[in-house]
Amino acid sequence: MRKVVTAAFLGCLGAVAIAGADLEERISKLEAAADLNALTSRLTLGGYGEFHATRKKGATYGDYHRVVMYAGYQFNDWIRLNSEIELEHAKTTDGYILLEQFSVDLQVTDITAIRLGRTLAPLGIVGLRHEPPLFFGVERPPFEKYILPSTWSIDGVGLVGDLSADLSYEVYAVGGLDGSSFSEGSGIRGGREAVYPGLESPSLTGRLDYFGIDDLRVGGGFYTGSTDYGAEGVDAMSGGEVNILSLDAEYTAGALTLNGVWAAGDHKGNGVAVAASDFGGYYATAGYEIWREGEKAVIPFVRTGSYDTHEASTKAGTNDTEVDSTQYGLHVLLSDQFVLKADLLDENGTETFSVGFGMMFQ
Repeated sequence: MRKVVTAAFLGCLGAVAIAGADLEERISKLEAAADLNALTSRLTLGGYGEFHATRKKGATYGDYHRVVMYAGYQFNDWIRLNSEIELEHAKTTDGYILLEQFSVDLQVTDITAIRLGRTLAPLGIVGLRHEPPLFFGVERPPFEKYILPSTWSIDGVGLVGDLSADLSYEVYAVGGLDGSSFSEGSGIRGGREAVYPGLESPSLTGRLDYFGIDDLRVGGGFYTGSTDYGAEGVDAMSGGEVNILSLDAEYTAGALTLNGVWAAGDHKGNGVAVAASDFGGYYATAGYEIWREGEKAVIPFVRTGSYDTHEASTKAGTNDTEVDSTQYGLHVLLSDQFVLKADLLDENGTETFSVGFGMMFQ
C-alpha cells in the first residue's frame, strides 16, 4: 500500500512539474507576444513608389523613379521619430540612395513640438506632400523641381505647431545652400546639401497655413540665408545670400479641385554676378472628378504655368531660361493609395508624354 501511495505521490509531483513547465512556457510566449505588440504599437512602417514610362524628343524609356521606405517610432507619449530612405532610378549608379527625412519631434505642449534633424523645406505644395496619389501629373511639377526646389531636405532645429484652431506654423534654423553649385539652367537646385550640410551660417525658413474657410487652405513660406558654405562647411563663395517667398492655395468644391503656387527668389553675391540671381514663377491646376465609386475615381486635369531660373539672362537676351508650360492629364485612383496616371506636357513647344503608376502605404 505504501508503494502505491508513494508512486501516486511521485506521479502527482511529475504531473505538477510538467504542468508548471507548460504554464511557464505559455507565460513566456504571452510575454513575448505582449512585447511584440508593444513594439508594433510604437512602430509605423510605410512608404511610396512610382514607375514612369516617358516619350520625349523621339526616345521612349521607363524609370522606377522613386521607391521610398518610411519608418516611424513613438518612444513615449511626447517623443516621435519620422524617417524616409529613398532609392532613385532603381540603382545607385544611375540614381542614388538618399536619407530624405530623419527628424525627431519633441511634443513639449499640446500645440507645440520641437523638431530636430532632417525634414522638408516648408515651401509649395508637392514638396511637402509628394506621395503619387496626392498630386496630379506623372512627374512632379517642373516649377517645384527647379524653383523651390522639391524634394528639398533641410537639416536643423525648429518649432512646429498651431497658433489657433485655424492657423498652423513651422519655423526652422537650418544648414544653408551651396551657392557655387547654382546654375542658370537648374537654378538653385544643385545647391541642396545632402551630405555633411554646412552649418557655419544657419538659414531661416518657415511657413503659415490658414484653414479657417471650409474646403480651402491658404499658405505661405519663406527661406533666407547664406550661400557661402558647402559640404563640411567649406567656403563656397563670398557674401552670397538667397531669399525666397512663396504662396500657395488648395480648394475643393464637390468634384472640382483647384490649386496653385507662386514664388519669387533672388541670389546676391557680394556685388558680383551670380547664377540664379533672380528666379521665380507660378502654376495653377484644375481637376474635375467625372466619375467616382467608393475609393475609385477618374479625374482629368489641366495645369498651366511659367518659371524662370535666371531672369537676368532672359531679360538680357544672353540665354532664355524662361519656360512656359501647359499640361493635360488623367488621374485615375484605383484606391486612396494606388493611382494610374497619364499626361502630356508642353514646355516651350517641346512635348513630353508620360504614363505611370504610383502608390503609398502606411
